[in-house]
Amino acid sequence: MKLIIFILALTFVTHSWARDFSKIKESKTLKIAVDTTYPPMEFEDINGNVIGLDVDIAKALAKELGLNAEFVVMKWDGILAGLHSDRYDIIMSSMNITPEREKEADFIPYLSMGQVFVTKTTHPKISSEKDLALKKIAVQADTTSFSAATAMKEKGIKISEIKAFNDATSTFSAVKSNQAEVIVIDEAVGYYYAGLDPKTFKVNGEALKAEPIGIALKKNQTELKKALSEALLKIKKNKSFHAIYKNWLKKEYK
Repeated sequence: MKLIIFILALTFVTHSWARDFSKIKESKTLKIAVDTTYPPMEFEDINGNVIGLDVDIAKALAKELGLNAEFVVMKWDGILAGLHSDRYDIIMSSMNITPEREKEADFIPYLSMGQVFVTKTTHPKISSEKDLALKKIAVQADTTSFSAATAMKEKGIKISEIKAFNDATSTFSAVKSNQAEVIVIDEAVGYYYAGLDPKTFKVNGEALKAEPIGIALKKNQTELKKALSEALLKIKKNKSFHAIYKNWLKKEYK
């Protein structure tokens, strides 16, 4: 679950050239931002194609709206700024809905996701945050995982060190190379990576309870928000959402 801290330029606040829904329909294309370092939610295959759970949901939504889905690959630390500078219409990239973000964008919730602890299989089990005492923690920078680890330390858990990395892959490399002992990460990403190398990694206890993630769009995009919300209801009602969820996460959507 990703949390971003950034400063909006004054021009982003005082001006808006966002495409309204009528212009999006005229173009027949919905432009969608993703950070492709977050499998199985959004990543690139060996041929450079953008794939993942969020990607397939975005394609299904675009199809319901009679639009083509065009993906814009962005680094996480610039993804909200890109929305405000109108590089794309929406962000669909496992973005947690937080009070801070709701000041900067509108959201349509579509999933809830918790966080887990991941360690080497040889490491003692981490059942709760108390077990993080004297441990080196790996997290992705500017995410709710980073915020959660920081909050644990601030409330008295004697974490040895919090190591922040630019992407999720690097947190697993850090644990594998003994630079860190525990990863705090979204459950979907944690289970995905652990499944790729079960001899090395195991998922331990729950780090945070499930929190909502949402589609981000610029404020005051009333028609676009309504259209996307209705499309989301349709793909949930016809179960195509459920099929996408099961395909990527290997469990039923509830």
